[in-house]
Amino acid sequence: MICATPAVVLRTFDFRETSKIAVFFTRDFGKVKGVLKGIRRDPRKFGSSLPLLSLNHIVFYRKRHSEIHLVGQCDLLDDFEIRGDDLRSFSYAHFCSELMDLLMPLEDANPAVFALVLEFLRALKKPPHDMRNVFMIKILALSGFKPHFDSCLSCETPLTSEAFFSLQKGGLLCRRCLSADFASAAVLPGTIASILYIERSSWVDCLRLKLMPGVRRQLEEILHCFVRFHVGKAMKTREKIHEILDL
Repeated sequence: MICATPAVVLRTFDFRETSKIAVFFTRDFGKVKGVLKGIRRDPRKFGSSLPLLSLNHIVFYRKRHSEIHLVGQCDLLDDFEIRGDDLRSFSYAHFCSELMDLLMPLEDANPAVFALVLEFLRALKKPPHDMRNVFMIKILALSGFKPHFDSCLSCETPLTSEAFFSLQKGGLLCRRCLSADFASAAVLPGTIASILYIERSSWVDCLRLKLMPGVRRQLEEILHCFVRFHVGKAMKTREKIHEILDL
């Protein structure tokens, strides 16, 4: 079956002596793995050198009994000017590619996530400080991993002040229901309000948000612990971003 779709490059690795395997996130087919035969021997064979997080138009031959398909055409549409000399943009790009690869299953189309990724990439030229947290919250919601912050998980009481986050339960508990998970950690009211605002607001409005330092730190810790708990892997780029940008 021949398929054509816009696709963002999440990562690539060498395959045999002359080829590469690329992991794409596509608009119409979700995350797809494809082999580009001969691209290392003759880069001009394809219209793209597969820069990280570049947007391409790909044509691939979908195999029924393999998760690695044959890419026959790959043409660069936009590289979003991601350059290694811009440390913030470059590190944020690696963060995005790692998160997408961790969260998104193979061949499960999610056009809303694809649209959000393009919004993220267009904002990389001047990324706001809190853009990573905004992206994580929105991507978790759209990919089905959304933590429950609307109310107490046990009694469904709305929570605006005192609350505790349970990794095991995947959301908030009130003090009366704390016995459901005594390992739960107290959450700042500003953290709850920020998550709910980001979930409900547009991408553009969210990028104007300026979080208080304490809320930013707690929000990042909750999100990364949540991903590690539910996916089983910690994000490597988190430590690198802190080292590079001295956060």
